[in-house]
Amino acid sequence: IRRVEVATGAVSTLAGSGTSGSADGMGGAAQFGYPCDVAISPEGRALFVADRNNHKIRRVEVATGAVSTLAGSGTSGSADGMGGAAQFGYPCDVAISPEGRALFVADRNNHKIRRVEVA
Repeated sequence: IRRVEVATGAVSTLAGSGTSGSADGMGGAAQFGYPCDVAISPEGRALFVADRNNHKIRRVEVATGAVSTLAGSGTSGSADGMGGAAQFGYPCDVAISPEGRALFVADRNNHKIRRVEVA
């Protein structure tokens, strides 16, 4: 996950090792598998990432680069549930509600729009 400073054009890495994988962790210790969309929380503290090939929705703390899995088991499927009990089939887009309490995920291979509650 890269950050571009609008004023200067400077590019830096916020999170991700650059190697495909599925690890939660701090900054460069985290891994993604084809992150394909990002939404930012209304207050700007968190990013939510559709981690397509890992079938997960990930959370990135903007201040620290800490990455955690919000939802998705890592196995392709269509199950509803909390956290790791939920399954996605190549989630590809994510949007956040105006108050920041819910994410809406385009679950590509399941042909669904899914709602994920944000704590």
